[in-house]
Amino acid sequence: MGTTLLAKKADHGNNAFGGVFGDVQADSNSFGAPQPMQQPMMQQSMQQPMMQQGAASQPMYNTQAGDNAAQGAEFVKNDNTDWINKKWRPVMGWVYMATCTADFVVFPVLWSILQTLQGGQVTSQWQPLTLQGAGLYHIAMGAVLGIAAYGRTKEKVAGAAG
Repeated sequence: MGTTLLAKKADHGNNAFGGVFGDVQADSNSFGAPQPMQQPMMQQSMQQPMMQQGAASQPMYNTQAGDNAAQGAEFVKNDNTDWINKKWRPVMGWVYMATCTADFVVFPVLWSILQTLQGGQVTSQWQPLTLQGAGLYHIAMGAVLGIAAYGRTKEKVAGAAG
């Protein structure tokens, strides 16, 4: 077991507040009185993780939260056959296309219709929501889709070569 270093309290004349306030001494039940040194709760979880016994050795930290979360849990091998693992790239493309269609086609038409029904004429132009904040949405989506396409190309090349 590893040792835990704890900060030592400074002794300033056994004063309850750590300063020099005269001859006032705190009794053991008052606020700020010296307390016996207790082992910190985090010390146990900060030590080396214990290894779980079973088919796959997984590091387990000895904490109450870890015990509660692991009760009845089974370890499942990730074979990437779930639909989200296979289809997240096309879904991102469809979401981006739907967002652009809504922000640049549907919403401007609806905005003009709404103005016409309310006041009889179109007085203000639709401001695309995705262009607010210097178009950061389009920059971020371009990066995600570009990196996803690059990664998929690498996967296909590695699959064809391997």
